[in-house]
Amino acid sequence: MTNLVPFKFKYFEQLQEILTSQKYADISNITMRTLPKIGYIALLNDQPIAAGFLRRLEPCYAQIDTLCSNAYFGSQIRHDGIKKVIDALLSEAKALNLEGIISLTEDAGVLKRAKDLGFHVIDQKVVALPLKP
Repeated sequence: MTNLVPFKFKYFEQLQEILTSQKYADISNITMRTLPKIGYIALLNDQPIAAGFLRRLEPCYAQIDTLCSNAYFGSQIRHDGIKKVIDALLSEAKALNLEGIISLTEDAGVLKRAKDLGFHVIDQKVVALPLKP
């Protein structure tokens, strides 16, 4: 059975394990300092399955951030872990009395899951200004 716990420093290595399993290119940029304060990690027998965070944006909105799952587990176990993480993040957002949550993705699986949760897909142009060469 999957166990869900609030993310703390002691789980940082497990988060890195998940990101490594997904071949996340910018893993070195993720530190405890750059992660949002609100986060959860799903574990199965102390092995990391999924993790995610809630990053505050503006006064009344948040973004689901660093949502990831361990590629070494099967899809059903990952689905269960991700669902528990997202449910906990949605509960946190409601407790904070936020007006909405956004998430940025092009992943078809994430888009389907988001639609199933009631998210609306908004087509838009994204602009970015790189600050480092």
